[in-house]
Amino acid sequence: MKYNEWCLAALTLAMCTQRMSIAAGNIFYGLAILFFLLHLYQRHQAGETFTVPKDCKRYFLVYGLYALLLLPSVFFSVDPGRSLSKFADYFIGRIWVLPILLFLKIDAEAIKKALLVYIGFLAFDGLWTFGERIYTHGFRSNGLGDGWLRAASIVATVFPATLVLWLTKKVSFPGRKYLIGCAVLMVLGALGSGTRSSWVGMLAVLPFILYEGFVSSPKKAAAIVAILCCFGMFMYQTPALHERFISIANITTNRSNGDRVEAWKVGAEMVKARPLTGFGILEGGRVYLAHYRTKADTQGLNHFHSNYVQTAVDSGLPGLTGLLVFLLYNFWNFRHLGNPYELIGFCAWVGFCAVGLFDYTLGMSAAVKALWFMTGCCMRLRETV
Repeated sequence: MKYNEWCLAALTLAMCTQRMSIAAGNIFYGLAILFFLLHLYQRHQAGETFTVPKDCKRYFLVYGLYALLLLPSVFFSVDPGRSLSKFADYFIGRIWVLPILLFLKIDAEAIKKALLVYIGFLAFDGLWTFGERIYTHGFRSNGLGDGWLRAASIVATVFPATLVLWLTKKVSFPGRKYLIGCAVLMVLGALGSGTRSSWVGMLAVLPFILYEGFVSSPKKAAAIVAILCCFGMFMYQTPALHERFISIANITTNRSNGDRVEAWKVGAEMVKARPLTGFGILEGGRVYLAHYRTKADTQGLNHFHSNYVQTAVDSGLPGLTGLLVFLLYNFWNFRHLGNPYELIGFCAWVGFCAVGLFDYTLGMSAAVKALWFMTGCCMRLRETV
């Protein structure tokens, strides 16, 4: 194997193992970066001239603007050292996934196989999660790793690819006929974990997928609707799942929801206190607990369980503006929904943003890397259509 092949293999293993073991995931991630740099050096030594496509240049310029709008909150943070380390992790440490996929000199079929492996692993994780819940009779299951919320964001981000690639006739993809099974297993895993934000994220992408599906493959789209109806009946007939689904809109007796709302109300007051600089990256939660928490928050949340509230409190209105501009740019970047890979990229960001309404997914390294992985795969493969 060459450095480019080792790099893609290590990156794929990093994506699959990051929830199972942070240490193993970071080792494979570090190896992927190392092999990528050696690959670039090898190409440079061979006299190759590097050119960056315009869409990639524009993408990283918008990403840089987003980072710059958050940077002042580091220097005005209540703990500048901690905020600086978080800033470096958020904007430098995790982004490597994207340039690796965009600039690695490897054929599109290899990228497709890497995506298929990741989808297959998440499908197996879904089966394991559901089986664990059945076997243990537990209220919620973790599956092959820890962190329900991390899994929720990852599944909502990757799930659209299974349906779009199964529906489309425009591209070839290895193992296409098995992808509907992978989708079913991911849904079972989401039910097994009991994480409502993943349900919301998966439901949020369905209108876009089904609209394109009924245009290109109406029979398959109808089959997806039938499968969804079966899942709906299963949830309705299962009291624990039915009650949990109904509780999504309950902000009174369900304190998981109610405490979030109370924290968001206080978050608005905190933004008013420091509208331009915020309290520092990931410092808002600590300040909230020390000085702003009210009795209405019964759990004492240590962060705001929302990408948007957390960013506004941590980095002020400039930081929130940067985040919203970057999110809107990503939707624009994948605006050609007739291209299957652009539709996957668009829906990946929809799923991530939907989960981010209720959880601070920007603070979850595994979730963000999954998003970068899907973004990189889609930006690379859309040119093959």
